[in-house]
Amino acid sequence: MELLETLKAEKLKIHDWREKESTRDAVKKEIRDFLWADATGLPDPAYSDSDVDAKTEAVFRHIHYAYPRLPSPLYGERAA
Repeated sequence: MELLETLKAEKLKIHDWREKESTRDAVKKEIRDFLWADATGLPDPAYSDSDVDAKTEAVFRHIHYAYPRLPSPLYGERAA
């Protein structure tokens, strides 16, 4: 939930974020950094670099699908 809130507060607010390569890359980096961080990430050594990369891609694909804009049309969220 913390990751999603961070993304919603920053990068997903950018108009047409999915159309801008730099913003897409920034979203993916935020996800990977979160999954890799000691405090918030996946347990090491249970998850290798390639595991974290795969999980990053899966989370990114979901965010890309579910949040074409804010609020998410998929989840019926209310505008902030």
